[in-house]
This record gives sequence, structure tokens and C-alpha cells, in this order.
Amino acid sequence: MLTDLESAMNCIVDVYHKYSLVKGNYHSIYRDDLKKLLQTECPKFLEEKDADTWFKELDVNEDDALNFREFLSLVIKMGLAAHEDIHK
Repeated sequence: MLTDLESAMNCIVDVYHKYSLVKGNYHSIYRDDLKKLLQTECPKFLEEKDADTWFKELDVNEDDALNFREFLSLVIKMGLAAHEDIHK
């Protein structure tokens, strides 16, 4: 049986693949797919910045795709925001 943290990690990987596999690539989320991900999974983050701004910020290696490591930057920002919200 998985721990809560292991289940959460699997969920994060599953969400990444849900959007990366739209174009058949396990390793890349493209600009339009990030927009769908943000609209569906975390619309609150579109209140701060639009999808293009998020994409430019997250695409550190500027290859026009988000690899899993770059996607984790978004997950970390989401986690920090969720932690702040809990303590309000």
C-alpha cells in the first residue's frame, strides 16, 4: 500500500502525462497543453499570470516544451501557495 506522499507523487506524474501525451510525448508539455492544464487543474494561477507568461517562466531551457523538471517548478509554486492559503 502506498503512503499518502507516494500517492501524491504518482498523481503529479499522472497529471503531467495526461497533458504531455496529448501530443504523444511522455517528456514534453507544449504551450497550448500547458494552457489547458492551467485552466483545468489550477485556474487560480491564471489569475496571477496568463498561460504564455507561465510558459516563458517555466521553460528554463527555452526549447518550447516543458520537461518534467520544469513542470515541477509549477508544482512547487502551487504547493507553496496552497500552504499559505491553509494558514490564512
